[in-house]
Amino acid sequence: CPMQPSQHINNRFFSSTAAAIDVEAEVEEPVKNTTYSDLIRNRNKPSETTDEKSAEKEKKPPFTYGHIRYINREKGCAIIRDEVSNEQIHLKFTNIDISESAQHNAKFVNPVFSTGARVRFQVMPNPRNSAAMSAYDVQRWNGNKIPLLRYKDALTIALKSRAWLGHRCYEILDEEQDAAAMSEQIRQAYEDSNKSTEWARSQLTDSNKIIKECKAELGNEVFDILENIYQIDDVQRKVEESFLRCERTLKELELLGIREEEEEPRSR
Repeated sequence: CPMQPSQHINNRFFSSTAAAIDVEAEVEEPVKNTTYSDLIRNRNKPSETTDEKSAEKEKKPPFTYGHIRYINREKGCAIIRDEVSNEQIHLKFTNIDISESAQHNAKFVNPVFSTGARVRFQVMPNPRNSAAMSAYDVQRWNGNKIPLLRYKDALTIALKSRAWLGHRCYEILDEEQDAAAMSEQIRQAYEDSNKSTEWARSQLTDSNKIIKECKAELGNEVFDILENIYQIDDVQRKVEESFLRCERTLKELELLGIREEEEEPRSR
């Protein structure tokens, strides 16, 4: 029979849940190792003390600089040419960012760069070919991060994370357990869901560019409709549907913090 609210839920449970959710999650410090398998294995280890982090920073090898020579987005890889040795370094898209959230959403990773772009990176032996080298921790040449998502993929990740949270909360509330245990499980589910959403939000770095891209897609749809005006029965309805889709996307982007910003006037 369907669960009755009185079976599991009380005011004390909701108040403790809200208080738990309100606690800020700790920021995860990246772990620096020499191999990719170690990086993945140790990414959730406790962060070091200030002295240990300083010592580790000193030990970190210098970045290598190069240019993107080739990109295969279907296979999720690229080739970087070392600008000093001219050696070709293999880059797997999922090695650009080895955080847990990036690995969890690996199928959506589609870095925003093009051939010829200058980057800096760390190198390590290729797991499949010890004679070759692979790149990881890849950044733009000036140290800025490389966005790994298109805005539509970021929205998909955010929506999937919220859907998962809803299903998980239902499972927890449908179980026979005390309020404290339920509160802790819902808090943990919220944090797990929010990690992916926050990571997706962090990949959207240029609000105005994203909004212009969204509106440009509306323009393309309207152009296609008008181009085939004699083959479409209800042109006005089709145009309105395209507009509503664009408007809905802009509202979803706003939930991720993407809003149109006033551009500074160009100096003459």
